[in-house]
Amino acid sequence: MIIETKIEISAPPMKVWQALCDFPGYANWNPYREIRGVAALGERVTILVGSDPERRYRTRAVICALEPGARLSFRTGNVLFSRATETFSLEPRRNGTVLRHTADMTGLSTLLLGRRRVEPRLTKVYERVDRALARYLTLNAQSGRASQKGRRPNR
Repeated sequence: MIIETKIEISAPPMKVWQALCDFPGYANWNPYREIRGVAALGERVTILVGSDPERRYRTRAVICALEPGARLSFRTGNVLFSRATETFSLEPRRNGTVLRHTADMTGLSTLLLGRRRVEPRLTKVYERVDRALARYLTLNAQSGRASQKGRRPNR
């Protein structure tokens, strides 16, 4: 089963990339996830997932793709029961970045849960995460410009 969402973000790809790789910073924008670890190819990270920060479940992931400014992928699970590869792909556009957020899920649990039940829910979660990231990057860019306008030049 493949889930895919797409959003245009008014920020350059490297700025989006930096937010995606700043795992401690997820608390500032991601309503469903915390990530503990280092953004490096092959690194094992711990992902805490859920809408309630006090009751998130913990899973381990491996960073299986890391292309600066272009792509970040996490792989969780095992081949038999459930495996998922979640990918954030960035495409530069004139006014920012197109973020493509996908999950490729395989295994027994995917069959047992059923596509019609899982796909709509997960799509809504991904869309909310994508919008939260776009809002975070847009608000930070605006507040950065506002604070620069209010500064006096050094004399």
